[in-house]
Amino acid sequence: MCKSLTLTLLLLISAVWSLAESSSPSPEKNSPDLTTIQGCLKIDRSGYELVESDGTLHLLSGAARKLGPQVGHEVELTGKPGTRTEDTTIAGAGSSANEFPVLEVKSVKLIADTCKSVAH
Repeated sequence: MCKSLTLTLLLLISAVWSLAESSSPSPEKNSPDLTTIQGCLKIDRSGYELVESDGTLHLLSGAARKLGPQVGHEVELTGKPGTRTEDTTIAGAGSSANEFPVLEVKSVKLIADTCKSVAH
């Protein structure tokens, strides 16, 4: 009797645990939607950036292996919007930082081998 009660209790706990895990939201469902942008891919000392035809600048993160070969080309990028924090603290002063919008690149599609001219 004691063994069957213990076994029943273990099965009940396992079923409740399994149900709780399957009903909790997955991180992907709570993450921001993917965004797609198109423009000229460039690189400077702070990293990769994309300049749209209207002059809008986007800082990029991730996918360096995919981005590197496409520098100087017109590309379409898909990724998750996020932020990059840059420490701007001066020695001896209070701490400070700047936040910049950044696109965490998930995919890269080549549009053209050369960039269109950027509007001013």
